[in-house]
Amino acid sequence: MALMTARQIVLDLPTTPPKMTRDNYVVAASNEKALSMMTAWVGSAEPLLAICGPQGAGKTHLGCILSESIDADFRRAEGADPELAGARLTVLDDVDQLPAPAALLAFVFEAINGGRRLVLIGRGEPRDWAAGQRDLETRLNAAMRIDLTEPDEALLRAVMAKLFRDRQLRVGEAIADYAAPRIRKTFAAASAFVAALDAASFEGGEPIGLRLARAVIANHSEAPSGA
Repeated sequence: MALMTARQIVLDLPTTPPKMTRDNYVVAASNEKALSMMTAWVGSAEPLLAICGPQGAGKTHLGCILSESIDADFRRAEGADPELAGARLTVLDDVDQLPAPAALLAFVFEAINGGRRLVLIGRGEPRDWAAGQRDLETRLNAAMRIDLTEPDEALLRAVMAKLFRDRQLRVGEAIADYAAPRIRKTFAAASAFVAALDAASFEGGEPIGLRLARAVIANHSEAPSGA
């Protein structure tokens, strides 16, 4: 009898924005180094820090923790004024969405020339943000860099466990163990799964268990019917 391989299931459910504080940042082997590197940068004299990686990897969360811990100025890059006067440290998110490298170069020059510090957050790699602008690429290559990856299953399980606790739900480890290999490996998918499971339990008057978890994933999957 042929063995069936597990399908990767994508959840596309509405969810409330997560709280991006240090208390809500779940540390696991896949992101522990990133947190320690950010702490090391804060204590250094380096003017630039680049936090990069794919969507949903926790880049913005790291930036929010940094902004909260030292009262930095947190900005979204698109439409932001490069004038950094009054801010000793600015966290600039979504730099990959800037329309031209000249806009990013203006932020970098403003920080360096003004003796200020700048954290740049974006998808992809810093050389992609430079888009061939040699001066900008040189400066970004010289910056301290934190590379984040998508969360692994261990981190997803830890995140789901915390989300259940936040909702004051008593849920056994088996639920997260079942869901982790079957949802998209992003924090948004973990949050959506927990929210959907909570709602299904409330609406159906059924305790949270494996049967309900299977039903939630099946009802919100992109897998073909009968797969």
